[in-house]
Amino acid sequence: MPLSGTFETMQLTDVIQWIHATSQSGTLTLSVDLEDTHLIFEQGEVVAVGTEDPLRLDLGQTLVARGVIDEEQLAHALRRSEGDRTVVDVLVQSGALDADDVGRYQMEHIFDYALDLFLHEDGSFLFSHAASSHQLLFPTEFPAENLLEHPISTQQLLMDAMRQLDEWQRIQAVFPNPYVIVHALEGTSDNRVWKELHRAGGLLSVGELTLRVGRSRFFVHKLLYEAYQSGLVAIDEQSSMPADATRDEPLEMLLRNARILLGEHQHEEARQVLATALNVEPNNREARTLLGELRGAHLASLYQLVPPHRVPVLALAPDALADLDLTPRERYLASRLDGRWDVASLVVATPLSELDTLRTLKKFLHAGIARLEP
Repeated sequence: MPLSGTFETMQLTDVIQWIHATSQSGTLTLSVDLEDTHLIFEQGEVVAVGTEDPLRLDLGQTLVARGVIDEEQLAHALRRSEGDRTVVDVLVQSGALDADDVGRYQMEHIFDYALDLFLHEDGSFLFSHAASSHQLLFPTEFPAENLLEHPISTQQLLMDAMRQLDEWQRIQAVFPNPYVIVHALEGTSDNRVWKELHRAGGLLSVGELTLRVGRSRFFVHKLLYEAYQSGLVAIDEQSSMPADATRDEPLEMLLRNARILLGEHQHEEARQVLATALNVEPNNREARTLLGELRGAHLASLYQLVPPHRVPVLALAPDALADLDLTPRERYLASRLDGRWDVASLVVATPLSELDTLRTLKKFLHAGIARLEP
């Protein structure tokens, strides 16, 4: 019998502690922000990580964020990667990246990615026991698994997560949501987040700052908090979070509505309905099947509007963006529309998911904020 629930009924730390303590083998699927992440456990240790959006685990943007390569090197590697030749392969062959360091960066990136999952208050989980070692390593319903060269220590993951959550509570008391507006004060520091904020030279939301730095949410918030405590950062204002969608509709009605909306190609509306359905019953097979169908259909329709080879550029003066009501993610993506990146490269070279990137570009085109060049 699968174990399932929401983060309200059972915290993620408790779920993984149970898997570790009982040496379970199987797949833990975590649904956060309507995207599934799969942690594969063998005898209580993490041996593989996969996502619906494999670009989440791509090393390109992470290497830029860590200062290993710069954006020009990444752009060059993206242009030369094709077939089985990945961006990392190009970087190694060009000498921009040491082959001996690839495994370490990959492991650090996946570990940080897993740790960030603990910071989400809303989400659901489903643990399915493995019937065989074949199903454990290559579950047919999750084809995008990334097998790890060395398992992640679940005990170490839990210890770091608990320490991180203790710090997160203090940080959230100061920066409760990504809409908090901050600016850098004059001073001197090696704090990387303060340097990025100072370089920006104006007001930024915490969410936009996180995207600009390109590291994990906790990493950015921790350094921002330290800079704030040191008197190097000031808070200007904050806006309210969007209200939660209602969750009291019967499950069958939600699923019926989702099927209708999917059939009518109303993808955004279907996403919201399915999010509500999965919070009602995380283990509902039909809801998860519909979510997979929705993702594929939504991506296909978006790529029709924003083809991978086209180059999106701003249709407005950069200064005009300050007067627009954009989210932190939207402002970040707008800052990348400088004519250097085609759609396919933007999808890989930004910390946003593939779906978020395409949805935002569609919004920009319809609002006249951007246009597509050949």
